[in-house]
Amino acid sequence: MAVQPASGVGKYKPQAPKLRSFNDQREKFFVGQDTPRDYLERCLEVIEGCNDDVKAWAYLNTDKARQMADLSTKRYADGKPLSLIDGMPIGIKDLIETFDMPTEYNCELFKGNQPIRDAASVYFLRQGGAVLLGKTVTVTLGGGDPSMTRNPYDLQRTPGGSSSGTCAAVGAGMIPGGLGTHARGSTIRPASFCGNYGLKATFGALNRQGGFSAAETMDHLGILAGSIEDMWIMARYISSTAGGDPGHPGLYGGSLPPIAKKPERLIVLETAGWNETDDASKEAFNCAVSKLSDAGCEIYTRNDDPAIEAYETETAHSPELWRQLYRFEMRFPMYQYLDYDSDKIPPRLKAGIQEGAGLTQAEYRSALARRVYWREMHDGIARRCDAMITLSSPGPGPIGKDQGSAVFNEASSIIGMPAMSLPVLTVEDMPLGMQIMGRVHCDEALTAVGSWISKNLLQ
Repeated sequence: MAVQPASGVGKYKPQAPKLRSFNDQREKFFVGQDTPRDYLERCLEVIEGCNDDVKAWAYLNTDKARQMADLSTKRYADGKPLSLIDGMPIGIKDLIETFDMPTEYNCELFKGNQPIRDAASVYFLRQGGAVLLGKTVTVTLGGGDPSMTRNPYDLQRTPGGSSSGTCAAVGAGMIPGGLGTHARGSTIRPASFCGNYGLKATFGALNRQGGFSAAETMDHLGILAGSIEDMWIMARYISSTAGGDPGHPGLYGGSLPPIAKKPERLIVLETAGWNETDDASKEAFNCAVSKLSDAGCEIYTRNDDPAIEAYETETAHSPELWRQLYRFEMRFPMYQYLDYDSDKIPPRLKAGIQEGAGLTQAEYRSALARRVYWREMHDGIARRCDAMITLSSPGPGPIGKDQGSAVFNEASSIIGMPAMSLPVLTVEDMPLGMQIMGRVHCDEALTAVGSWISKNLLQ
């Protein structure tokens, strides 16, 4: 028997989604037409109505969140908010440390784990007045068996992973934004399935200290939001305060969302995922591309440029290269966890760890060299366009608990280029994201293009 949706759950309508925005409410806070506390209560009402079905939260810190919202309300009444994210309810993926909430990584090994510090991103969000509402559900250690979370637009479907809880919470309108992580497809894929705006910024642009990492050269802090404006404001605030990863310059751009900019030229990529994509999803994407062309955007494909063809041919091997890099890098701390208590590591993750044991250092070195070559190829074609576009996933979230394929996300994760999922497509009454990618450190320009594409396709 089909599961019946509750309040906050239901069919997807891209022109009128259930997504919640924050930035456009702030002016009301200054004049008393709305308050951060009232805004929070509306979020809590949606959580109460549908979280028993969606199961997005691992831990809710409701009392503390209300205290934070009350303090924010007073600051706005005094005309002295701490930042652009002051009063914004935010969910924190349970791979990211919080000193006042458990961080259990959805893993029995860490049951009851209470960090003594915040992750860098969380610390500065807290300093900026954000309302840290709770910890969102994750896949075990970011790479294990599927979580309990369900898709808010169809409870029989997966929300994706591993940032499943954050994406489901944003998609259901429980919160305007939240933090995820991303090493393969853990931000872009669930953003596609749950109808979020999702940002995987340039590698190293957002400080990930204090977050669990199993792939040091591919892990990113992910930003999920109900609007592209909130997405940018969150990302830029974190970078402006916490900086990027050590040794990286951080996220370039202004604190305010960039003005939408029409792209002159877009490169359409099939990637390794095109052969996995169902006909309905291909049709939805191609119709969107045609609409962009009709609006005056120049469209280039592998048939128009030998360099694009060469890039497509090379990155068709992204599943293989990603696996070599990830499996080798996950040895620490995963080997140690197996030694400590292998029975508490789920079978899927255990199999991945064991697979990595067979990789040699020579194979890893070869994979690193190949990545350098891919980056050079990417930079060469990225200079010829305003953005590269493809799907965020091979289709909408599949029925069942499986996280779904991340094949469309692997190349951008390997290379470390900025990538974004835009909730602009619909298949089977479900959201499907369009993924846009750009040049390294050009995240702001990519956001401007993403804003224009969203407005054009959703009008």
